[in-house]
Amino acid sequence: MDVLAIDSTGNHTSVASKIGDDVLSISANHERKSRPDWQSLLQNISVDSKDLSIFDLFVFGQGPGSYTSIRSVATFLKAISLMQSKPLMPISNLECIAFEHTIFNKEDQSIHCAILSDIKSEAYYAEFNFVDGSLKNVGSEILVKKTDLQKKASKNINAVFLGNAWDSVDKVNVNLDIKSNAATLIELALSKYSDDLKYRPEDANPVYIKETTYKKLNDQ
Repeated sequence: MDVLAIDSTGNHTSVASKIGDDVLSISANHERKSRPDWQSLLQNISVDSKDLSIFDLFVFGQGPGSYTSIRSVATFLKAISLMQSKPLMPISNLECIAFEHTIFNKEDQSIHCAILSDIKSEAYYAEFNFVDGSLKNVGSEILVKKTDLQKKASKNINAVFLGNAWDSVDKVNVNLDIKSNAATLIELALSKYSDDLKYRPEDANPVYIKETTYKKLNDQ
């Protein structure tokens, strides 16, 4: 299955393609509320934006993260998926971070992910269990006060803590630098994909978690 993925939920955007066995990706930094030049990024991974019919599946990071970036990516890929009559698969960026960790750390079972929101005193948080090669959500993705993360870390001394919101937590098993990225989105999407599901573009919407003044894409 040939896949195109875009992740843009913060101050960086990554684009990746899988064509046959070849995976190419590129990342670019930008302001949190900026939209990158899709055509330029696609050209850098040898993808012609005028002919995206070669892909069987489109994937994007649905959030949580920057409202502007998530909405921009969702709008872009919704239009392409609808025109191409191809499935569009949204994937949680917190789950993507957890999955990225498990690729090289299969012994870690309890994984806590937290990334900063647009307000630095808040974080988007989710907990995952990795058992028998399968990553499972524990509860829901939520918005927490950044000061609450130390309590979560203290209660889970054998866990790992991933994402840039753990910078003030006193733990040795913290990875602040790990981010969601388009190449990992492809791997995660292929592990989750089922022929029994439709992955309709009209159902692939961003996840903001906290209230926003933006309208849902289906209401625009």
